[in-house]
Amino acid sequence: MKDEALLKKVNKDSRTRKKKGKTWVSFLSIFWLFVSSGLFLFRTDETYFLFVWPASIYFCSGIGLSLFAKGRWILLLLWLLFAASFVDEAKSFPRMALHADRGRLRVVTLNCAGGTGAAAEEILPLKPDVVLLQESPSEAEVKAFAQRIFGDKGSAIVGADASIVVPGKLTVHGLPTGTSDFVCGEWESGFGKLEVVSLRLTPPVMRIDLFKSEARQEFSKNRRTRRDEVNELAANLSKMGVQPDILGGDFNTPPDPNVQFAVVDGLMDSFAEAGRGYGATCVNPYPCVVRIDQIWHSSKLKCVNSWVVKTEHSDHRMLVADYGLNQAVR
Repeated sequence: MKDEALLKKVNKDSRTRKKKGKTWVSFLSIFWLFVSSGLFLFRTDETYFLFVWPASIYFCSGIGLSLFAKGRWILLLLWLLFAASFVDEAKSFPRMALHADRGRLRVVTLNCAGGTGAAAEEILPLKPDVVLLQESPSEAEVKAFAQRIFGDKGSAIVGADASIVVPGKLTVHGLPTGTSDFVCGEWESGFGKLEVVSLRLTPPVMRIDLFKSEARQEFSKNRRTRRDEVNELAANLSKMGVQPDILGGDFNTPPDPNVQFAVVDGLMDSFAEAGRGYGATCVNPYPCVVRIDQIWHSSKLKCVNSWVVKTEHSDHRMLVADYGLNQAVR
């Protein structure tokens, strides 16, 4: 009888410890949910070193905690709401099950890894209508590429760090002296005249020693620098009277409303709108975790499909977006 009573007591103590353990895990999961949500809701320069990484990392860790927590179904639901709000893949992976026709206009953007011509050549099989290049090859190589992809109709604008290649007439907009982070031009397309911009912003911080104050400060400074650059770029476009219809390239940061607002105000993020599959573009091939290459578009166009293509000759993956004409503003 004593042994039986002792066994019952041991089992009861064990169940009590498990309940307490699950309760603590629940508190930890809730705390992590508030922290994660706060990071992406109130994006500050001081916390950039944390939210520059994809929200999917926070989501997966939260789900992992919730599986061992008390009240896990409620916690799982809350984390799913987090995913719906902040995780690109929560929308882009389910879209893979839906059929998508090719749009009438295809845009491809790619960072060519310090001017590697072989990287640009990888775009050819996709048969795009607009090509945006960053760290683009030499002027001669870009013009030869325009000839290869569009024949005698090929036109190109070649800048210090970004280029545009299209078929047909492309009118160059002269840039202010000393400007090197973007090029733009008016393209006479099948959709009428479209303003096209290709850009490459300040390079990112490539550090993982986040426990160091120096690293965190470097991330913060990098975000402030990029914000200033975007504001200057937007001011230059405004002075030139350019309202972009297609604006894309290497932003060197994931979509960041507080930083990018000045230049993407009124535009739509193509991958967020119609992306399929995994949207990260850097670093190629692995670990590819950050969606820093983006294509934004005006209300003249409607994105019907967008996806990322792995490359062989660049440290970026290329981003592709298909568009139709938005009938509402035709």
